[in-house]
Amino acid sequence: MNSVKYEAEYFTQTPYHPYQDWPHHAKRVDKIIKLCNPESVLDVGCAYGFIVKRLIDKGVVAFGCDISRYAEKQSHKIIPGKFVRCDIRKGLPFKDKEFDLIYCEGMLEHIEEKYIDGIMSEFDRVANKRMMAISLSEHPNSLKEPGHICVKPAGWWVERMPYNTLLFLPPFGTEDDGDWVLKKLEIIHC
Repeated sequence: MNSVKYEAEYFTQTPYHPYQDWPHHAKRVDKIIKLCNPESVLDVGCAYGFIVKRLIDKGVVAFGCDISRYAEKQSHKIIPGKFVRCDIRKGLPFKDKEFDLIYCEGMLEHIEEKYIDGIMSEFDRVANKRMMAISLSEHPNSLKEPGHICVKPAGWWVERMPYNTLLFLPPFGTEDDGDWVLKKLEIIHC
């Protein structure tokens, strides 16, 4: 992943332009609260921080992180003091279990495959639960999106996810409909 790809041109000259607070952000926040009822959330790959802002407005302690310097500048207008710029491939600058939940939408498919297992370990270290929405190979447009370099089937992601992780399984990409599937560890007492 080259951070230059995720600077101004990414947000202003791709299908994401104009990048804004879209209606699906409200739906995602409602789903986060309904499914996990977190007291604290870290949005990894938060871009400008629209999800973070909506969570804060609902009384959730929320922070965002992203690799983009451009997103960091934009975040100052939306979530001042609630953004950390970092490269997830090198870890997260947070304490163990600092958050109830990590939310990550549309970011992991932008990371080289060799880093995914380490990132999943970091997610497990930093939060008790995780919610991920990833562009899956089952969607015909996944490889057409700018920067998508790790597009895999849902089963590939589930194998790598820590327990207590919800994965969004939409019929077509990261749209508003679809199901959230929980990977959980069941302990059977004999």
